[in-house]
Amino acid sequence: MKKKLLILTNNPVAKIGINSYLSSIFSQYLSIESARVTDISRETLDSADCILFSTDNVKDKLPCPLPERMGQLFCMRTFNHTYLHKILQIPPGSAVYLVNDTEKNTYEVIRQLEDYGFSQYHFLPWHPGCTDLDEEIRYAVTPGELHLVPKTIRTVIDIGNRVVDISTINEIIAFFHLPTSLADEVTRNYMSHIVQVLKLSNHQLSHSLDMKQTMQILMDNISDGICMTDKSGKIEMVNAAFCSRLGFKEKNPVGASLSSLLVAYGIPYDFPRERETVVEKPDAGRVRLWYQRVNIRQNAEMYLLHAAPAPAPAAEDGRAGSFPMLAAGLYDFKHIVTKNPVQLHMLDTARRVSLNDFPIIIQGESGTEKEMLAQAIHQNSRRHNGPFVSLSFTSLNSAGVEEELLGCEENPALGTRYRQGALAAASGGTLFISGIEHTAMETQKLLLNILQNGYYTAKGGGGFHSVSARIIAATSSDLYAQVLEGRFLDDLFFLLNTVSLSTIPIRRRREDIPLLMNHFLKNAFKDPAATMERVLSDNLISFLKQYDWPGNAREINNLCCYFSCLYRRELIPLGDLPGYILNQIRNREDRLDVTDKHILSLIIANPRIGRSTIQARLKENGITLSEGKIRTILQKLSACGYVKVHRTRGGCEATELGVLMNRA
Repeated sequence: MKKKLLILTNNPVAKIGINSYLSSIFSQYLSIESARVTDISRETLDSADCILFSTDNVKDKLPCPLPERMGQLFCMRTFNHTYLHKILQIPPGSAVYLVNDTEKNTYEVIRQLEDYGFSQYHFLPWHPGCTDLDEEIRYAVTPGELHLVPKTIRTVIDIGNRVVDISTINEIIAFFHLPTSLADEVTRNYMSHIVQVLKLSNHQLSHSLDMKQTMQILMDNISDGICMTDKSGKIEMVNAAFCSRLGFKEKNPVGASLSSLLVAYGIPYDFPRERETVVEKPDAGRVRLWYQRVNIRQNAEMYLLHAAPAPAPAAEDGRAGSFPMLAAGLYDFKHIVTKNPVQLHMLDTARRVSLNDFPIIIQGESGTEKEMLAQAIHQNSRRHNGPFVSLSFTSLNSAGVEEELLGCEENPALGTRYRQGALAAASGGTLFISGIEHTAMETQKLLLNILQNGYYTAKGGGGFHSVSARIIAATSSDLYAQVLEGRFLDDLFFLLNTVSLSTIPIRRRREDIPLLMNHFLKNAFKDPAATMERVLSDNLISFLKQYDWPGNAREINNLCCYFSCLYRRELIPLGDLPGYILNQIRNREDRLDVTDKHILSLIIANPRIGRSTIQARLKENGITLSEGKIRTILQKLSACGYVKVHRTRGGCEATELGVLMNRA
């Protein structure tokens, strides 16, 4: 049974917003409920494991005392940095209406934006009750209150509702003892937004806004440590939290070598050769350090480092493991959406085999939710209380696979430091290996030896360790064909293939397209009422039902997220599809010849035009066609979905798809 986090607030908008944001992160781990503090009951309080107060003063308005030993957290909120950069579309020096729901909140957001460095704009408050509208002002910024923006405003920038700060995310994770990978995912998103703003700054140097100052403000408004260095390791930007966690005394270490600082302060992190590590700081406890490479512009690679509290050691001998657990929570069979009979039969088989510990191979095209299926099998097994660890072989060489799989022991003679491997991390649970088809022959032999013998030795020595994890492998290729070609060990194949499951691509189960679209739209919009019919035009729905979906369920999910960004209370038309799909439409094999295009152009220019009129217009242009030939061409255009031919005297009209094809 999931533990319960109860959100208490005075504001109904915050009640929905905080619940939605936290649910998107923790829904697989926690039961999350929200309520107004004035409506709370003793029974509701008693059912919760932890209370999250939206503001400090909410606690003071509780109608009854809290239960003893009740966990108590206070929510810190910040801007959604995904959208902040949009403000830079507005010319510096412009007067801008800041539109919000109350006078207090309006002035608070203005102050925060100015604190964030957007001081080159003259923000004017606009909220319910304001009447003196200056119709000369062309711009407005609003934190999710689009319905309050005056109709005269030409350009509206929606910076989204404020989100829960990472410090609060970390507090929730620590209280409920959840995987730190959840915080990593949120932080990665934040840092990617920082990178996007940096990229934008390279194209907006003419702005009066000091971009570097703004970036420093953005970084200082995150509670976890962030540092950016150039390719040589020289610090370009760093926030106070990073310096504090590592104990740096320098007030402004920008320009210094990060490696030199690490050495000077006795921090055992071989940057950049070592991707991540955990260090012990007497004043800051255990700190996890890791980095990612980012490209700000062409030939300008940088390192983005992150310093965050590390979890307590999980191993029996007190050593910390560093192997990353699954990032986004675990799925169950109930999360797999289908009504295809073949897929349903496969899921029934998966449920049955989940009850034992046999190895499994899942075969299917990319994007067919193989990892989701593996998680569901784990959740339905007797190992469900154990860890689920995911390891990809796709981009690893033999040495990398060995280290990730087996881990390392501390051995000064060999220069190795302790690192927990996937097999150890998955002990008592499930190890999911994706990209098994990419495994080198040397690694295949190693894996075969481990699985046959039931034990392994970590890099650096240290004795034998037993294998106590269930193995589920996934492949996007025909693995048996690789066996026949001598590229995959037959013994390893038959050992792993005790149970074989196959996922089905979307193009072979088209009845699932509306189900999946509605499922992912609800998730993307965070609205149970979001459906294809309420979001997409009829022409777009018709096209998506016929589309082959080469990226399968992953592509549907991505497209639904894309639609959630575009939607502005009007049905999204076919022409708003992303470019890669539009290019597929324009490059279809059923391209039109000159006469077909001519007739299609006539129909586009003259809606409801009839065959006789088409015949007359063609003749004016020196093209003579019989009415029967025109009827044949119209049938072709109709079959391709380019026109609609109405009965009797209704004439013809072009579809959105026809308009797109005519432009090709």
